[in-house]
Amino acid sequence: MGNVPVSIQDVSKPDPFLSNLKVNIQELPGHDDLIFDNKNQIAFASGMDGWIWKLDLNSNSATAWVKPPVNPAGLQFANKKNESILVCASRLGGVTYEETQRVGLYEVNIKSKSVVPLVLTLPKIEISDFEIVYSESKRPTFELKNLNETNSRVFSLCNDLAVSNDGNRIYISEPFERSDAAMGSGAVPEAIGLYPHGKLWMFDRQKNTISLVMSGFTFVDGIIIADHSKSKEESVIITETTKFRIIKANINGKKEGTFEVLFENLPGLADGLERDSKGRIWVGIIKPRSGLVNIIHNNPWLKPFLLSLPQRILPIAKKTGIMVLDSSGKKALYYSMHDGSKIKDISVAVPNLDSVYFPSFDTSSRGLYSIPAANFELGE
Repeated sequence: MGNVPVSIQDVSKPDPFLSNLKVNIQELPGHDDLIFDNKNQIAFASGMDGWIWKLDLNSNSATAWVKPPVNPAGLQFANKKNESILVCASRLGGVTYEETQRVGLYEVNIKSKSVVPLVLTLPKIEISDFEIVYSESKRPTFELKNLNETNSRVFSLCNDLAVSNDGNRIYISEPFERSDAAMGSGAVPEAIGLYPHGKLWMFDRQKNTISLVMSGFTFVDGIIIADHSKSKEESVIITETTKFRIIKANINGKKEGTFEVLFENLPGLADGLERDSKGRIWVGIIKPRSGLVNIIHNNPWLKPFLLSLPQRILPIAKKTGIMVLDSSGKKALYYSMHDGSKIKDISVAVPNLDSVYFPSFDTSSRGLYSIPAANFELGE
């Protein structure tokens, strides 16, 4: 592990959470993601209690709205009409589930509250330790109807998603592949092990197919679509959380099949990604890069020993923070860490209208956290 890039250190700012943080809707539990329907003055949050919460922004109130089979994580509206929500749902570490409660991609109809599974099984593909971005013609692609007990496996962890402009293609991150996969504490072995088992999948709604877009990366987590042509997505930006990197992968067009590292040696674990109205990219930094992590990265022989220890005795950092990049993802505009006294475990920063909202992936969290956007000096 190298030093944090000078370009990030140069835009480091004082902690904005100590004096500017607003907390509303105190009944809202800790949550992983947040989406807004400004026309109808509502929002939806993926609660750590297992519920999708519906927020009424007029009355500043929230209700536990729909409970998917397993815990909701990444959320997106299915299309521009905002009639349904796509939900990545996964197991949460420390929670017990039945075998019938399946990890995967679900769609929730907002009016009827019906929950429909879209992708619950994935094709069995030989695990590659090599970083691969598939060109469109070489992507392993499977019809969902042809997946069966012999050629498929369960979805390990459905983390985050991005939707094409026409709503037909859904990109889904699977940070790692293991039978006991879970969010939170269930991801610690992967964080220590640094296994290159992260994948990016694409579900084509029209063709009812699932395609492997990227494989061999480490803890593929947050995702946004970077560039579009008229009919296709040309590139995506993802976080490799435990590798402290942000990657741009070229999935179509002239550069297809290649990727570039936008940032490495990040100051913390980059989680979710969101764009604001100017195209800038907001990054949640759920935990800082600690001295222990640096030692593990530089001394891989320590991993088996650390993996043998009970998680409860491993040190847990309290700091959390955010970073803002320009629209290309290549230039850092802002970076700040918070000491954890006001908010913990920021999974993503969500700009909306004149505020930025901060989902807290913490079971003890209560409330909707925000800071007025004007409080952020973004150096542009």
